[in-house]
Amino acid sequence: GHGGKRHVVMFPAGLKPVTRAEILISSLQDTTVRMKSKFPGVDSVLQVQSDVGAVVSLSSEIVLDGNKREDKGIFIESDHPISVYGHSGDECCEGEGFLAIPVDFWGTEYDIATHINSTVAVVAVEDNTEVIAKGFWAGVLFESNYYANGDNITFILSAGQTAQLQTPLGYLLGTRLHSNKPIGVISGQYYASPSRSKYNQMIEFIPPASSIGKNFIVPPFFNTTYLTLHYYNMGEDNLVTTRGKNVNRSSKLQKRGGYMISAGASNPYYGFAEKPVILTATPYTISPFLLFVPSLDQYSNNYKFHTPTKQNLTHYIVLLVKSKDESGITIDGQKIYSKVESLDALLINDAIYLVISAEVSTGQHYVTHPDPNVTFGLILYGFDDTQSYAYPVGLRLPPFSVPVAA
Repeated sequence: GHGGKRHVVMFPAGLKPVTRAEILISSLQDTTVRMKSKFPGVDSVLQVQSDVGAVVSLSSEIVLDGNKREDKGIFIESDHPISVYGHSGDECCEGEGFLAIPVDFWGTEYDIATHINSTVAVVAVEDNTEVIAKGFWAGVLFESNYYANGDNITFILSAGQTAQLQTPLGYLLGTRLHSNKPIGVISGQYYASPSRSKYNQMIEFIPPASSIGKNFIVPPFFNTTYLTLHYYNMGEDNLVTTRGKNVNRSSKLQKRGGYMISAGASNPYYGFAEKPVILTATPYTISPFLLFVPSLDQYSNNYKFHTPTKQNLTHYIVLLVKSKDESGITIDGQKIYSKVESLDALLINDAIYLVISAEVSTGQHYVTHPDPNVTFGLILYGFDDTQSYAYPVGLRLPPFSVPVAA
């Protein structure tokens, strides 16, 4: 499964001041949830009902502020496994959401998924957590100290403490984070705009390097004509390939290198690599969003989730499943075909995968298959006239284990 009893959440800054931040919680069974933070006004105890979930609105002051350490991590502990999501933005032009990865699936080595207008945020779950950022391409100012290309940035975090790195013009592409204890990491772009009049933050919680996959399905998206796919390579040279309608491209990636392609947004694509690689998708809607594309081995069996609650957002789910397993899937107790708005198919290694898109209402939903051995991917995204968001609804990841010394 992909739920957990311990989460730590943070909200990185965007280009514009945030006016709202919310945490969305879902559970398969009624549970007590305790929220704690060194930041004032956060501590609370919630009774989360399995049939409705919970929405927690926070002060916009909880958003990280500048390239520095702050006590803004939010601990979320529960008696039973829960799924946790974050969403923030303003009322005009900027917004983004993310899946919060449970602490049990954190790690100590991360490769960063970002390029221009880079943002990286880190949060610790234990005291005396040492974090080293190395390999970035551009200069970074952190706590009044300037670090040039090739320098290492080293800092110590206490439990619940956050650190943020942002570069307005340079790149953090190629950056690797090392830590002596597990950390949570969000990366992406704090500002991305298809025009000078529209803005959007683009961020995702990312899994540790040990949990990155090699095979991906990129779905089509409504309300857009094209998208960009970014492959972020890790510690070894690699070969990546993208296939789909009118697309069959391969590229060799150097260690810590990146590769970008543009393609039509109305078709699904199959991306694969010889070695683990991070793949993100950015559809250019009115305001673009960033999607961490889950690999096939990260698919889960059931997903209970709550959509963001901002007014006027239209929400969509995308289901990624082998055709032989589709008939058993239900959404809120109904067969998935009762909700379908678009259907595509991909042939991957002699298996046919269906890519099913459907609109869902604001609130909580439950998508599942009765056979626990059947796994499928689920992506949630949405938009209104000025902003958008996207994230995988769940990621089935291996639990953290302490690296064995050579």
